[in-house]
Amino acid sequence: MSESESLYGTPEKPAAPPPSLGLMDQFIGVFTEPVVTFKKLQAAPSWVGALVVLILTSLLVAGVWGFKVDVDAMLRPGFEANPKMTQEQMDQAISFMGRFFPYIAIVQTLIIIPIAVFFMALIYWLVGKAASEGEPPSYTHALSATVVPSLVMVPHSFLILVMAFLRPVGGLTPEKLAPSSAGFFVNAANPKVHALLYALDPFTIGSLVLGFLALRHTMRMKTGGALACTMLAVLFTLGFRVLGAK
Repeated sequence: MSESESLYGTPEKPAAPPPSLGLMDQFIGVFTEPVVTFKKLQAAPSWVGALVVLILTSLLVAGVWGFKVDVDAMLRPGFEANPKMTQEQMDQAISFMGRFFPYIAIVQTLIIIPIAVFFMALIYWLVGKAASEGEPPSYTHALSATVVPSLVMVPHSFLILVMAFLRPVGGLTPEKLAPSSAGFFVNAANPKVHALLYALDPFTIGSLVLGFLALRHTMRMKTGGALACTMLAVLFTLGFRVLGAK
């Protein structure tokens, strides 16, 4: 035994960092044991793989839907609500959009999803710094709490794809194709009520509940902070869609 060991003891080896949770474990975990999954993400944040999956499935939906949707049936009601547009202007706009619409849908998806993820994660991170129960979370924790709960929406995307292949799409937007919402079965005369019925989808509601659990356990937010962030997610996910329905 060396002199240094006899005086100070055997130097301890630094603890190995906890293993990162794999993508498949994340996907299974949000359905089977979300709290355990989010606690593991607190110890070892991971989000890149989940974000890639969400982008790829969204691009697949956007591509299939974009090539099958009836652009005229989807856009004309909105144009007709604008009294400043003439019939000729409507026809020109719809004709132009129809030629490029599938590619526009794909590009929008490719841009909007990453922007939305990083923006929401920034808000969660800022709130988490002020409402943490312990050590303030990192931005990587916020990205994990933003992205991983959304993996529950992957089966929803495949439901939309199946319905897009099985039935005419018409002028329906992607969320209106999934047979998992109340709006798919109940046709309300009021467009805002109908939009709310479409929002009553177990996958969407599940993603919001899982988001709350991720804020609590991955970011270790206090309950009040997690509820405030969840309400903000509800506003972005459902509120604007319902308020903007015409």
